[in-house]
Amino acid sequence: MGLSDFHRNELLRILQHKLLTPLFQPLVTLTNGQIWGYEALIRGPSDSALHSPILLFKTALAFDLLEPLEMLCRELSINAFAEAAVEGFLFLNVNPKLLLTSDHPSGLTKRFIQQAGLQPDRIVIELSEQFQVEDTELFISAVKHYREFGFKVAIDDLGSGFSGLKLWSELQPDIVKIDRYFIDQLHRDPIKKAFVKNIIEIAKNTGSSIVAEGIETSEELITCKELGAELGQGYLLGRPEAECRDVSAKAAQLLRIEKSLPFNESLEPVISKVAAVNEQTPAKQVALMFANDKNLPCVAVVDAWQQPVGIVSKSMINERFSHQFGRALYEKKAIKHCMEQAPVVVERKLSMDNVSAILSAEANEDASLYFIVTDNAKYYGLGSVRKVLRQISEHKIQLARYANPLTLLPGNVPINTQIDKLLQQEQSFTIAYIDIDNFKPYNDQYGYSKGDLVIELLAQIIQSESDTVADFIGHIGGDDFIVLFGSDHAEATSARILKRFEQRVKHYYLPEHVQQGGFSAMDRLGVASFYPLITLSIGLATPDPLLCRSHHDVAALASAAKQQAKKQTGSSIFVNKRRAPDNCQNGLNTVLPETDFA
Repeated sequence: MGLSDFHRNELLRILQHKLLTPLFQPLVTLTNGQIWGYEALIRGPSDSALHSPILLFKTALAFDLLEPLEMLCRELSINAFAEAAVEGFLFLNVNPKLLLTSDHPSGLTKRFIQQAGLQPDRIVIELSEQFQVEDTELFISAVKHYREFGFKVAIDDLGSGFSGLKLWSELQPDIVKIDRYFIDQLHRDPIKKAFVKNIIEIAKNTGSSIVAEGIETSEELITCKELGAELGQGYLLGRPEAECRDVSAKAAQLLRIEKSLPFNESLEPVISKVAAVNEQTPAKQVALMFANDKNLPCVAVVDAWQQPVGIVSKSMINERFSHQFGRALYEKKAIKHCMEQAPVVVERKLSMDNVSAILSAEANEDASLYFIVTDNAKYYGLGSVRKVLRQISEHKIQLARYANPLTLLPGNVPINTQIDKLLQQEQSFTIAYIDIDNFKPYNDQYGYSKGDLVIELLAQIIQSESDTVADFIGHIGGDDFIVLFGSDHAEATSARILKRFEQRVKHYYLPEHVQQGGFSAMDRLGVASFYPLITLSIGLATPDPLLCRSHHDVAALASAAKQQAKKQTGSSIFVNKRRAPDNCQNGLNTVLPETDFA
């Protein structure tokens, strides 16, 4: 049996047993980082010669099996997308040539979608420009047929094929995807920039949305955003996976969208220790409580086990009693008949951030200005919505005041405050002091604007590699960063940061400087010197919260670790085994000059 027969039989086996795996690659909105949709891609069995989609479709085309293969791809992709139960559009790749065959099954895709329980307006038929279409009238008629079902239409690989702009004009697609060739190194190629900019301008004037395909670096991503592309797709944002993965948090970081830093303060400042009443208490007695205490806004109602069942306000009681016969009707009834039965209830151990999210998600617009706080499910006190909002606002003002203007990360004051808080709570943490080597010569040679881009690059890498919930990331200033790791992944994360930075920073040099491993320039004394490519030095230390008294002690440990790392050639990580500075060892309390990050 020849190779061609083997491939044909293998394809028939795959079709018969439906041995294809659909994968989904996210498309991201470049204004806010949110998921806009997923493109369905396909893979053959992992142990098959036809695992590659290129060979799979090439074989199908050779043996006139393209139609059954493509219809099976659509069926499996639609079903998997429906099972994932995610929001957004589903992009289905369609070979334009298939639309022109007289025996193409009409309405089969629509039937798949109806059986899966999806709405037609969530489906995007993606037509590649790589395949030349000779009978344009017939092709447009076939596409119109899909539009009548309610599907949207996209042109894929614009700029890679034969007559992109002509096809765009005649087809009037809802979405246009720019071929990845024009996105590759877009930030360094003025011709590609001009092409992409013009395409985006045409899209705005014709009502089409633009997708930048093949984004693999943050420089390409930011350039696409700056040029006005609405949507992005590529390995940087998310690889094709069997799951429809939500990459919005990662995308927001890469797009430099300002995210609120965690506000993990205790709820205690917003809680009032107001006594609760039992659900069997007469309404008349509760009304008397409000009459005797003009400052009492509301009261929690609990059952016999001190678990909250509702909340009653002064206005609620007054409203009940104000109606004709209202007092006679309600005053002898148990308070459980006069209360709000679905109040917001939160546990005392939750942070201000957690509670803020719960309150924001509350669907009832007429919800009380108070919520119930419990301790291990038992009533603890009343929380004030207004006080929560005030605390959150003050926190944001504090962050804005001390944030680094370039990266918007917390500066020295929030960093020191966070360290002192961890020490006071006797929490274990590891501090990483990250510094760029040879940054000043680079800044002098390439200019401060390019230097700022390098600093922003490092900030993006640190944020994307760190745990944004458990870790605290700060920017001291210049090219120095601090990360407070909340768990034991400090060394592994630092290694990833170092590796990614070394790979990416080369894009910020001229090719000849990369080839030489650096550049020659005059130093301050006018002497020619050779400066190697930028590297990173990372100092790690795990302070002992019982020995370190304040952020000054922690800064001394971290600075010592960073200095040791900088003594090594190239990028390096140094782990300081000491857990407290000399003045704190063995419980000594000698007062030394204050040490801060430098």
